[in-house]
Amino acid sequence: MKKPNFEKLLPFLESGNDFSLTDTQYEESTGAALPKDYYYLRNKSSFAKKAKEYGYVIAVTEKIICLKKAN
Repeated sequence: MKKPNFEKLLPFLESGNDFSLTDTQYEESTGAALPKDYYYLRNKSSFAKKAKEYGYVIAVTEKIICLKKAN
């Protein structure tokens, strides 16, 4: 697994405001894949440690799959 680079996310972390990222946005910003294990992501990952440095906690919202009737 490639080590993430959080340089592009620092402005968001330094702002002190809540923000959200999709899997794709995380990968594009850090150059690494988002950890698949949610416990690890929230508690043990390098992203969790970086977030904690700036006073954040990670909350994971599950993906929602919507089915719509075709016309």
